[in-house]
Amino acid sequence: MSERPVEEEGKARFQRLLYGYQRSVSGAVAPAHLSTPTEVEGQEYEFKPVPLVSGGVDYHQPWSGYAPKCTLEDQEDCKYYPVQTANIKVNGIYSGIEVEGDRWMQLACLAARESVEEKGGPFAALILQIDDSSDQILRYWINHNQVTSALDPTAHAEIMAIRSACASLGVFDLGSIRKDESKLTQPGDLSHCVIYSSAEPCPMCYAAICWANIPMLLFAATRFDAATQGVDFSDEAIYEELSRPYSDRFVRVYQCTVDNSLDSFNLWKVSRKVQYSPDIK
Repeated sequence: MSERPVEEEGKARFQRLLYGYQRSVSGAVAPAHLSTPTEVEGQEYEFKPVPLVSGGVDYHQPWSGYAPKCTLEDQEDCKYYPVQTANIKVNGIYSGIEVEGDRWMQLACLAARESVEEKGGPFAALILQIDDSSDQILRYWINHNQVTSALDPTAHAEIMAIRSACASLGVFDLGSIRKDESKLTQPGDLSHCVIYSSAEPCPMCYAAICWANIPMLLFAATRFDAATQGVDFSDEAIYEELSRPYSDRFVRVYQCTVDNSLDSFNLWKVSRKVQYSPDIK
């Protein structure tokens, strides 16, 4: 698909999403808005991980040429925020996973840009549902960061996309969706979802992806891009916090002893139930 249809599709989709969450914040306490799926017909999921050859001295990362106009109150401040044209990658963190992106990755990044244009956060995520037997794309969901509009610190783009897909499908496992359990139609007995994120997910969102059993994550901008001056979304403090013993953490943590702490687990073990857990063993 050419660049123009992708942009037009993204704009129309974003306007529908924006209208939905504007309606949702009319009350004193605003629930986060969930997006509805966009149906796809006759398209096979063709992503093949083509390794990115970036080691040569002549390599230049593709750049869209997008250079936004400064709208800061003090125009002089924009001189401290030059246009960035390549992703920041350090310490070999992305070694072995650097590949060429596809139109779905472009669409997620477009939604992130449009989120900023509409006063939202600079992040977006897209979930594709794919039929297991035919590799046909069935539908997709696009969401963006809604922390400030929904008054919800957990309303990151990936979280909202997962919530939207699960609500539409009526399932909590996006890695193996059974035809007889799904609220939406699918041709084969099983389907699954993959997630595209405009930027490397934070630890919370990565954990949510694992809990949803989504088998493949694709992202574009890195955590280091998100932490640059002027963007200022750094997850490094969280990574460091999680690496410390509880006794050394910034958040005060206590393990409390009470006589009924195991009651729920003991009941769970002997009750009829629907088991759920991340399938990452």
